[in-house]
Amino acid sequence: MSLEKIVEQILSSRPDLKRQEVLKMIEKKKEGAGKFFTDETAARIVASELGVEIVQKRFQLGILIQDLVSGLNNVTVTGRVTTVYPPQTYTRRDLTEGKLARLRIADKSGTLKVILWDDKTDLVETGKVEQGEIIKVSHGYVREGLDGKLELHVGSRGDVQISPPDAAEITYPPITQWVKKVVEIKEEGGPITVEGTIATTPTVREVVTSRNEKVVVASFELGDDTGIIGVSAWRKLAEVVKDLAVGARIKIKNAYVRKGFADQLELTSRSFTSIDILTETKK
Repeated sequence: MSLEKIVEQILSSRPDLKRQEVLKMIEKKKEGAGKFFTDETAARIVASELGVEIVQKRFQLGILIQDLVSGLNNVTVTGRVTTVYPPQTYTRRDLTEGKLARLRIADKSGTLKVILWDDKTDLVETGKVEQGEIIKVSHGYVREGLDGKLELHVGSRGDVQISPPDAAEITYPPITQWVKKVVEIKEEGGPITVEGTIATTPTVREVVTSRNEKVVVASFELGDDTGIIGVSAWRKLAEVVKDLAVGARIKIKNAYVRKGFADQLELTSRSFTSIDILTETKK
């Protein structure tokens, strides 16, 4: 909340005070803290000392990502899912095991990482929340992450609604903004989404993993108007692409980049990777 809005609420509740008096109180409070208080923090403390309750506006569908600040609770934000990260486990202080899943959503003002805790991770594990979906996250709380960027956390009180009826599809950025071109793939990591055309016929072979497990992998090259990159599709995804011919158009979601032969970057699938066949061409 801005300094001006807090001052307005103070003056509304305390008509015996003048604007300049309130501003002087706020400035004095800042000086007393060695300027470590922000205008908002100092104003809230002054309001509390004056017995004025600052009413925080309840956030509804229209709140934009750019308007969020750390410390907000009971927040509702709507956005398009641009990235889905695999769920992870963690150990609580009581040594029991918990789960979390990370998403990234976007609206017209920016992008935001969303953290789903424990039972909420089922939405990701069951595939109900996917890249491209519009979701409405309610009763979340905003915190600053380890990288200094804001995160929206969704715990037991939170709720995630998929394709909310009050969200117009056209008002959210298209998912194509987050589909990488081959030329943009410059380092290892992920997950990323790539769309392109099969440039070489997939070859399927059986390999033995470090765990002595026999699995199948399909290898082929994927191309777009910027270049070509090798792809390794493992296990079930090998079955998805094995019968596709050169020219078939596919989208690979949640793929990872690694160095392959001669240190060339290539795409590889993991348990959370999926492949959509956009234009099918059989061998």
